[in-house]
Amino acid sequence: MIALQTFLKNLSALCFPPRCLCCDESLAAPADLLFCPDCLDKINFIKEPFCHCCGRAFPAAAGDNHLCGNCLTKPPFFTSARAIAHYQPPLADAIHAFKYSGRTYGLASFAQLVAQLTPPLAAPDTIIPVPLHPRKLRQRGFNQALLMARAFFPNDPAKIRTDLLTRPKWSEPQTALSGIERRRNLKGCFAVTNPAQIAGKSVLLVDDVYTTGSTANECARTLKKAGAGEVHVLTLARVAE
Repeated sequence: MIALQTFLKNLSALCFPPRCLCCDESLAAPADLLFCPDCLDKINFIKEPFCHCCGRAFPAAAGDNHLCGNCLTKPPFFTSARAIAHYQPPLADAIHAFKYSGRTYGLASFAQLVAQLTPPLAAPDTIIPVPLHPRKLRQRGFNQALLMARAFFPNDPAKIRTDLLTRPKWSEPQTALSGIERRRNLKGCFAVTNPAQIAGKSVLLVDDVYTTGSTANECARTLKKAGAGEVHVLTLARVAE
């Protein structure tokens, strides 16, 4: 069986040569990680030290992990947020192509990046992809956070729940909004359908990009209000500050 799988994989690579998710450069076949060496080298991975609450990266000279000024003065509702790398080219290009052009074949490579997260995340009780409003889901055709959750945690399908946190209220696109406007725009957008299912539980929110943290924080606020014990956040990338 293993030999057959290897043969089919090699045949697929021969017929459909793998290409870099970022620059579209041809890769050596077969390739498990769809990033060429040059693009992989340019990905700005987030390493310690960082804020152990929001995950904001600090300069290497900053010492050990500690709270940033924002989390000290106004603690978020989530316990921690982690991202693999900064949302910058070339990784930003790959995420954009996945999210807006439906290039879902990059998910396996994204999952390999997440698997390298150090220190690793503690196992949550429940994994919740950040939900989309039904109108946005119809427009896009898929929820990128759900596909990422499934790719990142292939051995925990039962933990991934799409029925506990919903987005019944429409909100305007966040792209052009400031941090304050984002928070106002998201107020009351999310709802917990079954509080008993998350009461006292450790919840992991999954999304593609952490921008200002407004979405993650509003989700966490809603979950904590409904009784969740802790809320942690995992994104593939975060906007550098």
